[in-house]
Amino acid sequence: MDIYLIRHTTPDVEYGTCYGFADLDLAHTFPAEAARVKELLPNKAFSVYASPLQRCSKLATYLFGEDFRKDDRLREVNFGDWEMRTWEDIAITTPKTWMTDYRYDPMPNGESYAQLYERSVKAFEEIVQHMRQDTAIVTHGGVIRSILAYAMKTPLSESHDLRVEYGRVAHLHLNGNGLEVKAVNI
Repeated sequence: MDIYLIRHTTPDVEYGTCYGFADLDLAHTFPAEAARVKELLPNKAFSVYASPLQRCSKLATYLFGEDFRKDDRLREVNFGDWEMRTWEDIAITTPKTWMTDYRYDPMPNGESYAQLYERSVKAFEEIVQHMRQDTAIVTHGGVIRSILAYAMKTPLSESHDLRVEYGRVAHLHLNGNGLEVKAVNI
């Protein structure tokens, strides 16, 4: 069976802004970007899961209609006090020690990358356990990066090297030997 991890299209937010849990709308380029994503997917029935944030649920609706499950665990990382601040401002006000252990040190009133990884992988494992047909998951870059790191057995310390662009798809195949990553950023 196949699993398609789909990242939402470009959000309507100023470049350089930190966002994760913020429920942003999509940029004016959504129709063209969503049409491109649709062309990348096979024309067949899917079980569909999505982050409840509108940038994912809008794309899921465009691609698959209203019949999908929203799962809070598929939300992007919670940046806590950093939500909707610029990265430049965050860099000025954040102790340099945070950067030495950012994978495990949570953002102020938010979560760490390791916490995002744990919840993303747990959600993914449950989805896979209940799969009865090909599945699409419409979610965020951090969640997809976490799932790909898990599937590829990439250490957490190297997983930030996995890039997933807006409106891109990663294709995984589940067989008797486990998960195989077929393509990333198609």
